[in-house]
Amino acid sequence: MNLETYYRMLVHDPDGNLVKDTGLLLAGSYVIQFLEQLEAFLDADLTKEATDVVGAESLVSGGVAAPAFGRMDAPALNDVYGVVVGTNAGTTAEDNLNYALDTKIAHSGIGAAGCMNYQAVTFVAPHEDAGNIDLHITRTFLNETGGGITVKEIGIICKNSVDTKYHLLLRDVVADELVNDGETLTVVYTLRTTV
Repeated sequence: MNLETYYRMLVHDPDGNLVKDTGLLLAGSYVIQFLEQLEAFLDADLTKEATDVVGAESLVSGGVAAPAFGRMDAPALNDVYGVVVGTNAGTTAEDNLNYALDTKIAHSGIGAAGCMNYQAVTFVAPHEDAGNIDLHITRTFLNETGGGITVKEIGIICKNSVDTKYHLLLRDVVADELVNDGETLTVVYTLRTTV
């Protein structure tokens, strides 16, 4: 059995018509914090630190089970964790030691330049699909800026309950995806196990 991760990006126009669908693309983007989080999740007695999104070492497990450990279910209007998008302005390559997006696009509900309106993260529970077991993690972003925004990187940041720090788990540098004013971008990460 192995675990694979895929992503898919869909762009819709203001009328809801599908403009572009990248299809399912293999993500090779797990960073070291993913395994550090998993280790802490699997060993409740472990005191564990990991590099957070500001580059500091922070506690992910303090030796006690935490009910909100590794949360990805960010609500609407929250760009701090969950599925996030960026412009990759510095063109930082994918690397095992990445701890943040290169240039994360901020949330704005009023259409501020260079920002997108972040909707809530949603999940499709694990289900069988053509002999695989898939879990979908989805978020939609609305461009209300009056101009286009080019997304060049995507990722998932989790929220830790131990001391409310944020840790990058996945980061993918993607083909430039132009999202015009009024369009929405939907990013779907699919975690898949195959026997």
